[in-house]
Amino acid sequence: MKGLHILWQEDYKPGDQAPEGYLAWHEWAEVQHKAGLRQKQCGRCGLWRYPQQLSATIDRAELTGMRKRKPTRVTVETPVCNACNKTPNVRAKRGQTAPQE
Repeated sequence: MKGLHILWQEDYKPGDQAPEGYLAWHEWAEVQHKAGLRQKQCGRCGLWRYPQQLSATIDRAELTGMRKRKPTRVTVETPVCNACNKTPNVRAKRGQTAPQE
């Protein structure tokens, strides 16, 4: 049994938004990588995203530790992807409910 499959894909350019679908995403990612764009890890969900998939929001956290018996403090900045930036970041206090939209 012989068959022929023709797969038509869009022509992607560096900086384009990610398409839907597995094969289309891999074609798109190959173009982004060849253009020199590199992925960064989202600080909230941990997924790796290209720069056009990241929001302008940056999470900052201060880490403390000891080095050679001296306390050290380091501020770590991590980018946030568009998907995580859309989710509400509201924490209700004990006994209260989160605001409804």
